[in-house]
Formats: sequence, structure tokens, C-alpha cells
Amino acid sequence: MIIQTTPNLQLQINPQNANWNVQFDIQPGLTLSSPAPVIALRNGHLRSPISLEEHPFTIQKACRVETVHGACLEMRVIWNLEACGTEVSLTFRLMKDVPALLLQLAVRNDSDQPLWVERLEFLRALVDLGSSDGNLAFYANGWQSWAMTGTYSAQEEAKRTRLRFIQSPLVENPGTPYHLRRGNYSTDFFGVLGSRTTRTGLLAGFLSQKQHFGSLEAQTIDQPSIRLWANGDNTRLDPGMTMTTDWAALTPVSLDEMDPMGWYLDAVARENQARADSAVLSGWCSWYHFYTHVTAKDVQANLKALTQMRGRLPLEMVQIDDGYESQVGDWFSFQPTFPDGVEPLSKEIRAAGLTPGLWLAPFIVHPGAKLVKDHPEYLLRNQVGRPVNAGFIWDVFTHALDVTHPGALDYACRVVETAARSWGYPYLKLDFIYAGALAGVRSDPTMTRAQALRRALEALRAAVGDETYLLGCGAPLGPSVGIFDAMRIGADVAGDWTPVYRNNRRIFKAEPHMPSLRNGLQNTLARAPL
Repeated sequence: MIIQTTPNLQLQINPQNANWNVQFDIQPGLTLSSPAPVIALRNGHLRSPISLEEHPFTIQKACRVETVHGACLEMRVIWNLEACGTEVSLTFRLMKDVPALLLQLAVRNDSDQPLWVERLEFLRALVDLGSSDGNLAFYANGWQSWAMTGTYSAQEEAKRTRLRFIQSPLVENPGTPYHLRRGNYSTDFFGVLGSRTTRTGLLAGFLSQKQHFGSLEAQTIDQPSIRLWANGDNTRLDPGMTMTTDWAALTPVSLDEMDPMGWYLDAVARENQARADSAVLSGWCSWYHFYTHVTAKDVQANLKALTQMRGRLPLEMVQIDDGYESQVGDWFSFQPTFPDGVEPLSKEIRAAGLTPGLWLAPFIVHPGAKLVKDHPEYLLRNQVGRPVNAGFIWDVFTHALDVTHPGALDYACRVVETAARSWGYPYLKLDFIYAGALAGVRSDPTMTRAQALRRALEALRAAVGDETYLLGCGAPLGPSVGIFDAMRIGADVAGDWTPVYRNNRRIFKAEPHMPSLRNGLQNTLARAPL
């Protein structure tokens, strides 16, 4: 047995098959045992998942490494898969000053033909939380802003939409399975498996999602277990190229602490250089009264009222929401109710001493938009060449831009740059961001969905500059950290406790993601640590 220790944890690797386990000294009852990783690749000869414990490996000698998170002890296990010309490595980092274990997988294609990467599984592990009474719970984080986030008891059924192709594209990560069986849960980015008896838990997740969307499954019935993997999205890995995951993290938590996820969330901030100095702006938004029926005169009337009420209502911003553009996707033409566009309004708002704000949805497209006819090549399409379903919005099934297509990304950048620099809006609410990460056939097949979205968001940020305040909405959380100044963390609020659509309550009552006061409060409370 190969053993490495720090003041906070002990890692053991079996030299026969590379199975490993970790014990955290801060919680003596908490242990985790996992077999070697499993990777799912395919090429002309290989189509099934590969369990690495069946293949020979070497272990590099441990060495001390300095990281942005502090000093650590690093060691690496390397497998050479000769049958498919692939080298796989699993790197462990044992943090010195905190009880945390970091892991990273890498795959190098040494063959003379492309590989397609479906999944990179870090661990499938049994978790001992020091109690066998089954009083377990699991904290699950939703994929994007509106996706339901909360804690499930051991025998509870996970909440998910029943509207499938209507709602699923909006709120569910295509690479994360969603279970209806009690005691089986899934989460995106990170999650916590805990014992309500011992008040201890294990946080498992990723420090970033710049490379892959990372997913986590947990089982709370019988022997508690977790499974953690990076979604490969069937991305093409060309000969000579290497695919490297984001860092995964495992760390114990005490459920009675005021901030049990504190170290992890601080590490996420460091890893992504989060914009922690951003101010919190309060203001008026046109959406919750006028919705898509807003007019320029409505904005002017409310601006006048805000100016008169400033002593009693000290708001800082006026934000024009959806309804000014001629069509979602056609951002440079306007509704007749905005005869002069939105540029004159920004000047009026600024003259009143308030910050002008504007809503945009740069990655989603209404099927009736002129952009669809003028540039069909910009759209993300499925395997049979049809535009992907980006969800049922505005009473229609919407399309998405292929953000790896140079023309499509250039268009999205011109939209936000024009709004910020030409129309004079230093505050932009960017909505329906998930559309940039839907599953589909991309112009660049070598990018994962997370890479495509992250690089598109980086391009938008570069287009508007650091001085523009960006609010992310409907956005997958992982790739968005470090780009946005602020993030929406829940569903839209509404005038009803439970979701209602066209005066129908019964069908939509149990929907966990749709606009309602209940769903908005659920995520606001569950994501308070963020």
C-alpha cells in the first residue's frame, strides 16, 4: 500500500489495481474508498467504457507544489492504454493546511486517429459518515440560475420538471441524469452528502467548469455512495492532443458550522478570479409590471416617478427589460413602441442621475427572427441538421446560437458591445445564457459544451470591457464565475405562490423551476452561501 499523509488527511493507493481511499483526520469517522477511474472513449475499434483498474500503471513520486490555494503534496498515477493509443493520468493534490483532496484527470491521444470523449469518471466511491442509521441527506445544486437547488432527505424523491422537452432544455444539464427513484440524487458543479446524526458531511465538486460540466450522483439508501465525473460531450480529441479536466475537490464539512462550505466556495473564487469587488446595485426593472408590452413612454414615466420619489425610494438604476427589440435575436431593430431605439433613453436615465441598464439574450434566438433567415449557419443543430430545441419560451420553441461558429460569436459580441459602448448602457442583464451550452453538433467539434460557453462568455466580457456591469441570468453557474459581476440564483419571482401558466395552476403547481414566489424563495435560501 502506498500511503501519503498531510496534517489533515491520509491517501492510500493500492499498488495492485490503483484503487484508493482517503481518510480525513478532522472527522475520524469519515472515509471514502474508490476504484480506479473509468473513462468512456470511442474510435473505430473502441466503443465501451474502460475501467482503468484492469490496466497497468505507474505512480510518480510525490512532490511539494505551491498553488493559489496553498501548499500541497502532489502525486500522479499514469495508465498507458496501448490498445487505443491513449495515456490517462489521475493527479492527486493533498492540501497541506486544509482537509481537502483535489483530483484532475487528463487524457492524451497518442494514436494516429481521433478519439471521441464521452465521460471521464473520477470516482465511484462508498462513503462512511460514521453512522449506519440511514439518517442521511443530500444537498443538490441546479445547473443554472433557475434550476431547483435544495436538500433532500434520504427517502425523498428528487424534484424535476415533468414538462420534458418544454422545460428540460432550459434547466437540466444534458450530461447529468435525473432520477425519479427515492434515495438517488444528482447535482451539477458541487453537492454535499451528510449525516444528520453525526452532523458530518462530504462536499464533492469542481473548482471550476472552464473545461467540462462536472456532475455528481449520490445514493442515500443502504450504503451511501457518490459518483463524480466530467462530461466529455462526445468531444473530438485529435492525435497528439490532450484533454485535461478542471480540478475536482473532496472536503469534509461540519453541518453545525455557520459557513460549512466556506473553504470550497473561497477556493472556487480563487480558481476563477471571481469579481469579488463588484457592487450590488438596486434599481427598477420594467419586466415585473409591463413584461414584453413595455414602451419607451412607460420607461420615461417611471423614470420621472423615480426622480420625484428619490428621497423615499433611493434606487440607483433603471433597467429596460425584454420588449424593446423587434424580435429576440434581432437586436439592432426595434418595436414601433421604441421609435428611436433605446439610445435616447440611456441619455435620459443618465441625466436623471441613475445608471442605465438593458436586458439582452445574446445566445438564444426566436424562430421568427430575421437572423434565422439571414444566417441559418449561426444556429446550433442536432444530428439530423435541425435547429436544437432551446426550450418553450415566448409561446414558441426557440433556437440557440452555435457559439463556436466565428460568425455567430462575432454577432453576439457586436450586440453587447453596441449596447455598452454605443447605446450607453453600463449595466447589462444577459439572459438565457444556458443556450450557449446545449447539446448539439458544433462548428468546432473539439470543444466541450463548457469550453464553448466559457470562451463565448470571455469574448462577451472582452467586448464590453471590465467597466461594464454584467448580470448573468439563466446561466450555468460553473462557467460563469469570474465573468459576471452578479448572478441570478433562482427562478423569476411572480405574483403567485406556485407556478401558473395561462391561468392554469393544476398542471404546473409542482414544477420546481418555473416563475413563482415559492421557487424564487427556495433557491434564494438554498444558495445563500453563494
